[in-house]
Amino acid sequence: MSSIASAIFLWLFTIGLVTSQWWLLGLAVVVLIVLLILFRGRGAAAIALISAASASLVMATHQWPVRMSLGQDPFAVIRNLAANSISGVSIDSASLVLGLAVGDDSKVSQELSSALKLTSLTHLMAVSGANCAIVIGAVYFLLFRLSIRKRVFCSVVALVAYVGLVGLQPSVLRAASMAIAVMFALVLGRKVNPLSALALSVLFLLCAAPELATSYAFALSVLATAGILIVAPNVYRKLASRLPSWLAMGLAASIGAQLFCFPVLLGLQGGVPTYSILANLLCEPLVAPITVLGLLGILFLWFPPLASLLFWLASLVAWPITALAKTLSHFPFATLPWRVDFSGVTLAICFVAFVLLALNTHKIGIQNLSWIAAVSILACSFGVILNQAVRVSLWPIANWQVASCDVGQGDATVIRDHEEIAVIDVGRDEYKIDNCLNKLGVKHINLLVLTHFDADHVNGLSGALKNRKIDLAMLTSFFDERPGADFSRFLLNSQNIGVIKAEQGMTGQIGQSIWKVLSPSRTAEEAEDSNDASVTMLWRFEDFQLITLADLGEKGQRRLAANLGTWWREPEIPLVMKVSHHGSADQYPELLEWLKPKLALISVGTENGYGHPTKRTLDTLSRTDSVILRTDLLGSIALQRQHGEFELSYSGSS
Repeated sequence: MSSIASAIFLWLFTIGLVTSQWWLLGLAVVVLIVLLILFRGRGAAAIALISAASASLVMATHQWPVRMSLGQDPFAVIRNLAANSISGVSIDSASLVLGLAVGDDSKVSQELSSALKLTSLTHLMAVSGANCAIVIGAVYFLLFRLSIRKRVFCSVVALVAYVGLVGLQPSVLRAASMAIAVMFALVLGRKVNPLSALALSVLFLLCAAPELATSYAFALSVLATAGILIVAPNVYRKLASRLPSWLAMGLAASIGAQLFCFPVLLGLQGGVPTYSILANLLCEPLVAPITVLGLLGILFLWFPPLASLLFWLASLVAWPITALAKTLSHFPFATLPWRVDFSGVTLAICFVAFVLLALNTHKIGIQNLSWIAAVSILACSFGVILNQAVRVSLWPIANWQVASCDVGQGDATVIRDHEEIAVIDVGRDEYKIDNCLNKLGVKHINLLVLTHFDADHVNGLSGALKNRKIDLAMLTSFFDERPGADFSRFLLNSQNIGVIKAEQGMTGQIGQSIWKVLSPSRTAEEAEDSNDASVTMLWRFEDFQLITLADLGEKGQRRLAANLGTWWREPEIPLVMKVSHHGSADQYPELLEWLKPKLALISVGTENGYGHPTKRTLDTLSRTDSVILRTDLLGSIALQRQHGEFELSYSGSS
């Protein structure tokens, strides 16, 4: 009981101290008195006295930045304080510690996030069931001198406190409910089937919170656990005779989790993560020390020097994970393509079913047939994979003239004529635009156009500027004081790039192609917002035209239609259209039907949440017999017109 009281004291003391809640500190003092008078526990008293002395010293020299009202969540305050106090050997490793310890991924960089996703390590950016097991295991084994009931009680209390600290995340709820069921079965002296515990926890949580039924995180947590329980034992038995037990166990757990999660991961990643088993095998042993050190750092937030040391040590252990994820994500074919429609997911489920049948049957005939069926599915899919690989290796076509980069939910159009380059918008992600421009061989940009300052058009600017010379930048004339506008101007000025304001009627030349600004006017006074004032341009090549509509909405398109005679003079020349605003419904259908674009480029992200492109716009383009080319389905797109025909190539969706 003295150990339980000590644990309660430490929690009350820490929370009260970091949140300046004196009533919690007073309650901690009461517990301290109980420790000293009733139990006379020397170890507990020493912990309490050292904590009190350290706190007095810290409070005398440090003004706590956090104040909390009675109605505020103390755990939220601790999470914020941890996020502000975290430090490490690198920014990425420190952010990973924060994610593993308390589930806060706010400091994870876009580069690391993408790398973890490609290597199927995204579960390391948040608290998972493994973290809960680590917390329970650490408390249970540290209190080995106590009876089983007392150890279980302390473990459950620690787990509940940990769930409060990290928040009610789906994977944590699943792990916590399952662990509590197992722990109480242990107290009652009964054996519990882990699968039964998993099923009961799922049923309980779905009854309590039905919205979990549509949560990817919850589904992956349940499937990974089921895979480890069902598949891992059989795989381990087959590997143990050939490999060291520790390696066989690690491979078995990773294979089981990945196999069960495979159909769901297809929808999240758009393909098969090639190096996921290797990445998880190498990284999983590091999760426990990172979690323990991170939580100890949070427990000692009231003593910053010790907390900083613990965070630094945790980040030192986390650094290899960040390095491995970034390295593997740049390996060739980090993601193998797989159809993510109904047929592709059905094929994936069949593959998993046949593998399970092969692993769980002892009849040689059925086992062999199952393996043959599973291998056949992979063989059929290999044709798609090979075709995709060849297509990617050939992208872009050698003499491309227009390219629409796959930058997710954003815009980035590249134009080339006689080796001169224009780039219109740069998307949201600096790494995606940099990668696309590298594949296109762009090292020198003659004209950079930022149509307006929405994040999905300008946030990737630093990636476009990276190791490239920019001659001239054109910006909208619309008055915009948003951070994206100010930062874009700052980046351009820091590179000594000349800047001009777009104006209706302005013309210029890239190679032999002539461009003309269609909107906005010099003052952009006609525009209602930034989208309405985005720079729209018409490009005239030798044998086709290109119109780039940025995010111009229906009202702006109506103004273009009203002035049609001033810029649309050669309707017989084929037109390529960069469709406005990712194919949103904010279009003027009559203009699209009048222009009748031969090709319609839609730059849009997969599952973007906006419903882009909309059925209304797609139907309008279909009525004009346009060939619709979407980056969410095709990836980056490149085209040229040769011998009177358009030639296309695309990289495949990412």
